[in-house]
Amino acid sequence: MATWKKTGENAVRINKVANKFAHMTLPKDKCIRCDKVVYATERQVSTKGDAFHRHCFSCAEPTCRQKLNDRSAKTNPGDPEIYCKSHVPKTASWSIGPDAMNMMRLKQYSDMQKKLSKRATLRAANYDLNACAIQGEIQSQTLVKDKQDSKLHGVENNFPAVLVDANQHYQNDLRSRQEELEKKQKEEEDAMFKKFEAERRAVATEADKEIELEWESKLKDLIAMWEKNCIDEKEFQKRKAEARKDFDAKKNVRLRNKTMRVAQKQQRETSALVDRQGDVMLKLIKDQKEQLAKDMQEQLENAKHKASSGDTESEEAAEWLEGLGEESLNIEEVVTDIIGMTEAPPPKAPRNRKSDIMPDEEDDDFNKVFDDHVATVAENEQTTFTELVHILTGPFMSDLSKARAIYRWITYKDLNNIQFSETGMDSPMGLLRGIKYGTETYHTLFKRLCSYAGLHCTEVNGKSKSVGYEPGMKFEGNSYRNTWNAVLIDGEWRLVQCNWGARFLVINKDKNESKPKEVDEKDDSIKYQYDEHYFLTDPEDFIQEFFPNKQEWQLLDNKISLEDFENQPLVRSIFFHLGLKFKKTYPAVMDASELGSVDVRITVPEEIAQDTAFLYQLRYCEKSKMQELEYCGVKLERFVYQSIQGNEVVYSVHVPTNGEYYLQIFASKMDATRPGQVSSIEGVKLKCVCKFKIIRNSKEEHMYALPNCAPGEWGPNKAARQFQMTAVSHQSGIITAENNLKVKFTLGMPLVFLAKLRMNGVDDKYFQDFIDAQFDDHHLRVKVGFPLSGQYGLDIYAKPKSAPADQPLAHACKYLVNVTDVQNPVDIGVAEIATALETCMGNWGALPEIQKYSVVPQTHTNWKIKTKLSQTVIKFQVPQDVVITAHLVKEPNEDHKDHLNIQRQGSDVVAITAHGIKSAGNYMVMVFSRMDSDDSTVYSNIFNYLIQRE
Repeated sequence: MATWKKTGENAVRINKVANKFAHMTLPKDKCIRCDKVVYATERQVSTKGDAFHRHCFSCAEPTCRQKLNDRSAKTNPGDPEIYCKSHVPKTASWSIGPDAMNMMRLKQYSDMQKKLSKRATLRAANYDLNACAIQGEIQSQTLVKDKQDSKLHGVENNFPAVLVDANQHYQNDLRSRQEELEKKQKEEEDAMFKKFEAERRAVATEADKEIELEWESKLKDLIAMWEKNCIDEKEFQKRKAEARKDFDAKKNVRLRNKTMRVAQKQQRETSALVDRQGDVMLKLIKDQKEQLAKDMQEQLENAKHKASSGDTESEEAAEWLEGLGEESLNIEEVVTDIIGMTEAPPPKAPRNRKSDIMPDEEDDDFNKVFDDHVATVAENEQTTFTELVHILTGPFMSDLSKARAIYRWITYKDLNNIQFSETGMDSPMGLLRGIKYGTETYHTLFKRLCSYAGLHCTEVNGKSKSVGYEPGMKFEGNSYRNTWNAVLIDGEWRLVQCNWGARFLVINKDKNESKPKEVDEKDDSIKYQYDEHYFLTDPEDFIQEFFPNKQEWQLLDNKISLEDFENQPLVRSIFFHLGLKFKKTYPAVMDASELGSVDVRITVPEEIAQDTAFLYQLRYCEKSKMQELEYCGVKLERFVYQSIQGNEVVYSVHVPTNGEYYLQIFASKMDATRPGQVSSIEGVKLKCVCKFKIIRNSKEEHMYALPNCAPGEWGPNKAARQFQMTAVSHQSGIITAENNLKVKFTLGMPLVFLAKLRMNGVDDKYFQDFIDAQFDDHHLRVKVGFPLSGQYGLDIYAKPKSAPADQPLAHACKYLVNVTDVQNPVDIGVAEIATALETCMGNWGALPEIQKYSVVPQTHTNWKIKTKLSQTVIKFQVPQDVVITAHLVKEPNEDHKDHLNIQRQGSDVVAITAHGIKSAGNYMVMVFSRMDSDDSTVYSNIFNYLIQRE
């Protein structure tokens, strides 16, 4: 590309723009930086005598490019390049390498062209990868490798490198201006911070004075009591010491409350200051953009004029215009992409979802380069916001990448726990002092950094379903207030919640079994995680947890009311990470049916359905009972049936009795199974995905619990996920049978098994003669002969055949079996009701047989129990080799065995719970026992109780 000459004002303008945006020289020495010839008028020499263009005489650090002079230019031995003072000793310790930087640029523009091509307004449609990522880097850094040239061979150049080169000059000039502005703004902030410190000292002094006045009054009362001989000196000293301790604690609480109120006021003042300063910073960038656009437009107009003049240089000017692609060039679009949008539009719903504009999550190379860059910047120190933002966002040209770099830096820094060194205002302590002292919040810091990056950002105030919020709660007064950000990305407002996205620590237990005394952040056993969900969250997802005070910041086409927000189920970010969906619209508070039933169905993406584990918890809403997990001695989880049907997780809840309950559902993706090993949810931290409130107000009696099987889902899916077992005979978790049952599986690996049959009110050991598990390396067959009709639970346990002998078996799956008709019922050791009553009537209390089994009553030694409660728990000390069962009968002969629960607690205690006894009358509890080793199914009557329900 050649230059041309012209005299007068136009020549000055042309030369000014040419020097700013292009390398136009006549043959002479070659520039070290750009390898182009250097004219005498543009020549500048380093201390080593190497020639540079004047506009190339800047720091070689790619993200710095600070302009240098003869005194400020520094060199290294063996390196012809020049550096500023800040970067020569560090050798760009924080810099992204050349290959990585170019890969990031390539990736950004590749994604931009693919995804923005769908939009109605194509801001970057003419931005060519070759020009942006290759030629721009060659001119500014000469860092492009041959392999990258070959990757982009044949790509048409519609976006001239001369304009990308303009970005570097613009950035250098902008950085200088921002540094000057930041110094002025820092003086204003320093004055405000001094005022803040004075306010806090005044608050502390006020709290001290208040407490001391109260203390003096208290001490005066104690002295008066002593002088009147109401107390002796020893008692006086004791009360004085106790009062002093109480007042010191009271002072701390009062000081904390007063300081908190002052901090909230100071946070508002800081936010307002950052707003004002941010507007000034954005205006500076706007002015720079306008000047840049003006200069570029003048360059084009003068070139057009020269090209049409017909003189000797017109051909060169025409060539230059052709190289620019002048006919299709839109200066406003080009400058907007270099600098960013300078005018913020009003809030409205974005046209694209987050997934449409974000880099592919599976692109590990790009994401690693991005995150490594942010981590390196975060682990080093910067003394000004200008320096931080230029280093942090320097490699990036898109709004999206700049905003994400800022978000990742804030979440990576873990600002709540950062250790500050007290080294003055120009240290990181001075830079982030507002975070340390609570005068600046995450969202205010995010807004501040965005303004330095030229991004429009605002704070949004509203309500959130944060810690402590429960489904169905109403937002009243100032409860659950929250603040987040909206940032302008490519002309569309997007929502960000930095505080909820902050990192947390995960220790890889496989690499380090014991918790280290000192955490080494470079250790491979340490992983830093953050929540990507809260960056540019889609508005329809964001509104599940956050409700703005101003309706327009919902960013929804169809706005919702606060009441609608309250009525939505409580969901958390993992719900969206896993791509879960509710089968239908569920309210936050659900009314149970007359039978106490509620169903919740959640759809799971098919690609992760087999790798996702689910659990649940049912608990009481009442504060006094929130820690209770049982009803009448039965765990509440046994009133919930969880199953997986295809790619749906189904929860059928039958709450036991009238009242209010919380149903909380947890989930997590399981780690990939290593070859030859069985996957397991052991050690997998399941997180809450959603939560509901269930209210039952029914006239029906209480519900009965499911059999006491292992917790979790019913059906064979768990066995398929964790043990490579394929159900052949029964794919559903519920089976209907009559006399016998055969359950078959094919095996993907050799396993060993154990099967157990369970029934409410009957000791598990009783059924061991009625169930048989037969297996080889390829098949499992479980055969069951049912002794009685009723509801059973079938538990199957497994472990790899190659596992150590002492390794316990893990739960594989379970079935709920409803046995409707047993033709030849087997006597379970307790006679028919009439016979039992005839045998036991009159034989109250401990019977002689009790000594044979060494069974000792613990809670009720007297056989007569009078109670006004609907539940009675009777405990016995029972040897491990003794089996206990019982029967409950209401006078005269009503069978109430379903109101009886028997549970072994620990190794030697058995609890018999008679529950649901609501009507007055006489009830008989008959306790039976036998030896576990006894092949007989006959039990001996050892104790009889009479419960008189008043």
